[in-house]
Amino acid sequence: MKEIKRTVDDHLPKWLSSQMLSAVDFIWRVKGDDEETSKRISAVAKVLDGEQMCWVMMLLTLPKLNTMIMQGDEYKQFAEMKRTLQ
Repeated sequence: MKEIKRTVDDHLPKWLSSQMLSAVDFIWRVKGDDEETSKRISAVAKVLDGEQMCWVMMLLTLPKLNTMIMQGDEYKQFAEMKRTLQ
């Protein structure tokens, strides 16, 4: 089988490599099923090293982090300031 060279990986930060994004997708597809999610996280952890696994887990938490930021006072102040400038 011919190996496909992913040249995009050479131009992105390591946390956005195709390997990291594939791992995130693999886990994300079962996000509603806690048992299956845990199994998939364990499976991915067997393949990736500690730093890579950390990146995957951080990427998986981005939606929650975004919600927290959007509800924060600093964001509300920024949104109001931006609204007044327009």
